[in-house]
Amino acid sequence: MQSTAQLLRTDRALTASPDEAEMHPHVAEWPWRFEVYHPGLREVLPAVQAWCSAVIRREPPRRWLSLLGPSGVGKTHILKQALSCLRSATARGLWKIPTATGQRSPEMAHLIPAVDLTDFRAPHDYARYDLIYIEDIGSGATLDKGAGAVTRSRVAELLQLRSNKWTLMDANLYRREIEHQLDGRIASRLKRDGSWMVEVPPEVGDYWDR
Repeated sequence: MQSTAQLLRTDRALTASPDEAEMHPHVAEWPWRFEVYHPGLREVLPAVQAWCSAVIRREPPRRWLSLLGPSGVGKTHILKQALSCLRSATARGLWKIPTATGQRSPEMAHLIPAVDLTDFRAPHDYARYDLIYIEDIGSGATLDKGAGAVTRSRVAELLQLRSNKWTLMDANLYRREIEHQLDGRIASRLKRDGSWMVEVPPEVGDYWDR
């Protein structure tokens, strides 16, 4: 069992800081709704905003953002807002994908592993998107056998295929728990290529119990 201090220890090379880069105006103006009702949540919104700014500006190499930790603290809530913010940026022509003949609008998808990775072709299908949000990477994957094993394998395959592609993720598990309960390949990829990862401390309670 990890101590709180261990869970809070952050590699600054992998964590977004609002001081690292100026926030994109579209991101700054977006009506974010996220209540920091516990000090352990202070990193979450700045990390999401910094990541969205990097996406719009196409700033490599930090392509992935993962929010990990207790359920009910707002991880999914804020990442859905991030997706809406980026879809709005696309609609306004602020984020385009360069092509050989000009530019095109990005393709984005929101998926839940237990629902959307049931087909063996799904990892390859989702790999082609410019940006995806994987909601609860442990969904359906924490079972020991059968469907759980298949889901774990397909999540690992999808992440392998999405190297250097914009990817949002959340989980009600910490990275060490993902390593032991899901797949070591998944845990490893959460910290590759300069990816950003925020682990919410375990003492942060459910929003409705605050």
